[in-house]
Amino acid sequence: MTAEQRLTTAGLLLLALTMLGTGGYVVIESASVFDSFYMTIITISTVGFEEVIELSAAGRTLSVVLVVLGVGLVFYTATAAVELIIANQPKRRMRALEREVDSLSGHYVVCGFGRVGRNAWQHIVDDGKSVVVIDNSPEKIEAATAAGALAVEGDATHNDILELAGVSRAAGLVASVAQDSDNLVIVLSSRTANPGLLITARANEGEAEEKLVMAGADRVVAPPKVGGHRLAALVLHRELADFVDLVHGGRTVEFKVEEFQIDADSALAGVSLRESQIRGRSGAMVFAVEEPGGGLIVNPDPDLIFMVDARVVAIGTDEQLGRLRILVDSSA
Repeated sequence: MTAEQRLTTAGLLLLALTMLGTGGYVVIESASVFDSFYMTIITISTVGFEEVIELSAAGRTLSVVLVVLGVGLVFYTATAAVELIIANQPKRRMRALEREVDSLSGHYVVCGFGRVGRNAWQHIVDDGKSVVVIDNSPEKIEAATAAGALAVEGDATHNDILELAGVSRAAGLVASVAQDSDNLVIVLSSRTANPGLLITARANEGEAEEKLVMAGADRVVAPPKVGGHRLAALVLHRELADFVDLVHGGRTVEFKVEEFQIDADSALAGVSLRESQIRGRSGAMVFAVEEPGGGLIVNPDPDLIFMVDARVVAIGTDEQLGRLRILVDSSA
């Protein structure tokens, strides 16, 4: 029996008992209907107001029966009401969630709130964007809600769950569930629902990357591969300060950040950034220069002169940075 059915049953029994008590007092004590109803109510509720009817022995017996049955029914009705309120809380939360999601447009959807999905959600939120999280784990939904996320509990491979998250109005989607097959279905369904959606997908296996791209993913990230590349690069190239990983068409390209010192015999010493033609000759891009005095110039002006002992910070591929290294080390 559901909470609604229990509450309905308790209410009907309480009504029947009230009618029985009212009729009993009318018959036994020859009291008016109103006085009998009043007497029944104060007896069932045990409020202890003054009796309005002079009770006979039979009337007192009826009162005892009403108290015993009435207290039990009132308690049962109150319990059923509390159960109904508790049972309806998820429904009320779902309706509130639906209203909030319906008000969103141009938001982002993150499917899966594991380690990858949680970090993706955090970065998007930190960028000031609205995000809806989907996960079929109650524990992860609870964690997402506790973190302040707008969370939908359900299987992201189902179209109705994606639509509940507003995928047809979203600007982007991150498919980051654990299974590649599920991410593939999510990408297919999301692309069908919103052809203009920007979709980034997670791939655990190498062969899944191409399939996800074919399914409609704009970009694919393979965390094991990216992590392996970073670990290897850090151990092989200690001089590297940072990496910027870009993913395009399912293929990871590493753009590295490296620092070069301008020595006195360098071909770049005393030459302006414009005159050096670093971008055209090497392909690398200079985005900062640290002058000998310690001042850091970000996005330097083309007319900036490279001073001796200055440090040039550039970004590019291994090949581009290699050409720049040759250019810096060459003599004037």
